[in-house]
Amino acid sequence: MVENSKGLSDQLWRVFSSMKLGLALLGIIALVAGIGTLIPQADMNPEKAKAVGQLWQTLGFTHLYNTIWFRLLLGLLCINLIVCSIQRLRGIYHRTFKLTPPAKLVQVPHKNRLEVLGEPAPLQAALLEVLKQKGYRVTLSDLSDTWSFIAIKHRLGNWGSVITHLSFVVLVIGALLGSVLGFKGYFMENAGNTIPIQEIQLSKGTVSETFSVRINSAEDRILPDGERDNWYTDLSILENGQEVARKTLSVNHPFMYKGITFYQASYSDGARFTADMNGKKIPVVLQDQVQSYFQAPGTDLYLVTMADPNSSAQKPSVLYQVYKGNGADPIQSGKLTSGQTIDVQGSYKLTLEGLVGFTGLQVKKDPGVAVIWLGCVLLLGGLLLAFYWQPVVISGILQSENGNQGTLTLGVFSGKVTVSTHEALEHLVSSITKKLR
Repeated sequence: MVENSKGLSDQLWRVFSSMKLGLALLGIIALVAGIGTLIPQADMNPEKAKAVGQLWQTLGFTHLYNTIWFRLLLGLLCINLIVCSIQRLRGIYHRTFKLTPPAKLVQVPHKNRLEVLGEPAPLQAALLEVLKQKGYRVTLSDLSDTWSFIAIKHRLGNWGSVITHLSFVVLVIGALLGSVLGFKGYFMENAGNTIPIQEIQLSKGTVSETFSVRINSAEDRILPDGERDNWYTDLSILENGQEVARKTLSVNHPFMYKGITFYQASYSDGARFTADMNGKKIPVVLQDQVQSYFQAPGTDLYLVTMADPNSSAQKPSVLYQVYKGNGADPIQSGKLTSGQTIDVQGSYKLTLEGLVGFTGLQVKKDPGVAVIWLGCVLLLGGLLLAFYWQPVVISGILQSENGNQGTLTLGVFSGKVTVSTHEALEHLVSSITKKLR
């Protein structure tokens, strides 16, 4: 039983350490993601997503990045990257910290080789001095009748590819954390309203928090020269009915509370009215030019409002229209100034109390953001190490026919780069020769 278990684990290790599996997973994920860019996503365009064929909806292509099977593909890719990285760790560690000087001439890199003649002791002293000046870490070995060395510079560059691969794992983990534990939603409310966070309209995820949001004020601020300044929302967080946080946010200046970020996304004008139906006062708040209307109880009359371009802070006003049933044309329309009362088709009286702003806020919780930033830093660091900090390894062995004269054969290795490494070797030999003069 133990042998079968070990054999199965070895097979799984071989499968997930395969580069072919990694390439296959990358290809599948790229193909699926490509299809996802062509099919409308429910969290971006819900109306178009509903119009997609039922088969695609059932397979989850209208909410692709939140499906279990897509997350499973990402998880398998992460496992593949981790296993491949672990498998390479020992070799990278030895190339970085456990380099061994050559014991034979054949072990010196033969593609880029040069020789230096001189007496063993002065030659060794000159070599060590030059290598130290050029920033190499040297390991020296004394053999029976000669000596050898190996030196490395930019040794941390060996870890560039591993860090780059692991950065993708961190990025995927961050994305999964945001997808599984986070949420994204939107709400539009008028100043003075309070909305529980759990009642906002969500495009993905679920809300576990229980606080409420109160909109103290919403303003479309215009500068004296007529240019728009910004949209501003004075927002309070209420816990058990008590204000625990308050801030004014605007476009590009969000507000965060307990990991939940509020972004200023839109703004709309509106107005507050009082409808008087036979002495019964009904407060009415309507948003301009949207499907926001007031239907008087017991009637088929629908009231809508629009912003009045001639309205001012000194004399606020709105335009209104009244529709009956399914009629396409208004049966009553006009202009209302603050404090003015009109009669609506003999059914009720309407008084404009004042103007009010409606703020549109995007609400987002993404616990994976910090992890994604970490992944970005690792990716940048890994790429810099891989491409701009490539390790250079120089080794050599001294062969001496007698104690007074010897030949130091040096070779350099630095991946696939040959021109620059050969030049580095030439400069090293030139510096050693000058030291010996």
